[in-house]
Amino acid sequence: MSSPRPLFIPIILGTPRQGRMSEHVARFVLEEVRKRQGVETELIDVRELKLPITDAGEQIKDPQFSATVSQSDALIIVTPEYNHGYPGLLKHALDSNLKEYIHKAVGICGVSAGSFGGARVIENLLPVM
Repeated sequence: MSSPRPLFIPIILGTPRQGRMSEHVARFVLEEVRKRQGVETELIDVRELKLPITDAGEQIKDPQFSATVSQSDALIIVTPEYNHGYPGLLKHALDSNLKEYIHKAVGICGVSAGSFGGARVIENLLPVM
């Protein structure tokens, strides 16, 4: 009898900004997920995606990102809160890959130095998911 394959749950770091504090959080989450038996993970940095900004819809997909998201069992998104919202490049990446992540479980980790600790970015990202 073969053992079940491990779950694949990548962590998406959702901002390309220089000096981003959310990178520390994403690396912490990555290490915590790696400790889980039966789970494989990797860090996807939106800064490294090759996404043109033309209005071409799904034709602008980064092939490697699309394949990774398609193969995933679930996703964890680590994103900072920018003026109560989420980074545009994160939304751009998600919008171009709806078919790859629709109907999958998604965990959202909001990062903010404000008093609400990222709750508003989570609230605003939920309808996207």
